Amino acid sequence: MSAWLAERRDLAAQSNALLPVPTLSDEHWRFTSLRGIDFDAFRAVEAPAPGEIAGAILAAGDHAGRVVVRDGGAVVDELSEAAAAQGVAFGSLRRLAEERPELVEPLLGTIVGYDEKFAAENGALWTDGVLLHVPAGVKVAEPFHVAYEIATEGAAQQWRALIVVEEGAEATLVEEHLSGLPGYANGVAEVQVGVAGHLTYVVVQDRCDAALHFAAHRAEIAKDGLLDWAACSTGARTGKTRMETRLTGEGATGRLSGVYVVDDKRHLDLDTTQEHDAPNAVSDLAFKGVLLDEARSVWRGVIRVAEGAQGTDSYQENRNLLLSSKARADSIPGLEIDTNDVRCTHGATAGPVDPMLRFYLMSRGVPAAEAERVIVEGFLEEALERIPDERIRVALTEHVMRRIPS
Repeated sequence: MSAWLAERRDLAAQSNALLPVPTLSDEHWRFTSLRGIDFDAFRAVEAPAPGEIAGAILAAGDHAGRVVVRDGGAVVDELSEAAAAQGVAFGSLRRLAEERPELVEPLLGTIVGYDEKFAAENGALWTDGVLLHVPAGVKVAEPFHVAYEIATEGAAQQWRALIVVEEGAEATLVEEHLSGLPGYANGVAEVQVGVAGHLTYVVVQDRCDAALHFAAHRAEIAKDGLLDWAACSTGARTGKTRMETRLTGEGATGRLSGVYVVDDKRHLDLDTTQEHDAPNAVSDLAFKGVLLDEARSVWRGVIRVAEGAQGTDSYQENRNLLLSSKARADSIPGLEIDTNDVRCTHGATAGPVDPMLRFYLMSRGVPAAEAERVIVEGFLEEALERIPDERIRVALTEHVMRRIPS
């Protein structure tokens, strides 16, 4: 292991040792209890089993590169000849940290630090993940695909991603967390979009219903850069994901779209921030969720506008459809504004299916269960339509609707 990487792991380990497991008294964990979870019972599995993945939603078709991380290491590590000829670096983060340290060392651990328990643990213990580095001016038409899978029951998977799209570059990265077996997944993704760069970033969390999934994704967007970020959550017994967007340059845009379906007694916690540090930047967040049975969702979203970030245009909304009287959705929007001449708005709702809509469809011969599915699909469509790639949009629609009873 390189000296610089060992030093950063040591710093993260020191923070991890000092930070306690979050409790309900911590602001960001007020609605998500970790009581009763024995994290020490999960073990790292260094030697991944070989073989292709099963159950990926977005693996069909051509790709500019593919990485599959099973348990603790990459079992597929591919980059197309066309992308390689353009100077793109893509592949196993563990491998490229040794082979291309000049791409990894300057940024690793700088966008997501070690001041939070799970991020610190990941910084100390991550075993593999993915690096995507797209040089200035390079535009890659085909998507890159990375899949994470727990193939050993009880395994702890510490994954990490570093994604860099330089000035004027364009790329699409699809990140899937597959069903696999019960275990504990903890990940960090650091994203940097350069001046006038464009990244489409699609994250699908479909872990086993008995798994634990924690992740911290944080993106920084430079002047005139654009991040199209879509998240889909349908798995894990208990999951908490941080999605943080920081607009560092004038004219930067962050467009965040999310859909989730939570059933049984599962618990999903989504924590988002839209940070405006530069003038005339735009952030737009739309999350929609469907809850069944005794499931619970939590969304906590904050828009922060720094002093001097005049001309900010920011919006956030969270809409929830409750298909059971025992399901619960908590939405906590917030604004922190330290300047003037801004437009910042938010909205949040939670409620059952409109009985008049159901009656309208049933009065035209549509059975009750089918009518409810039609209403749910229409409800989610607005968020899904924001995804620019039609192939991805269609595949995600089919995937989330499989979670809705027929």
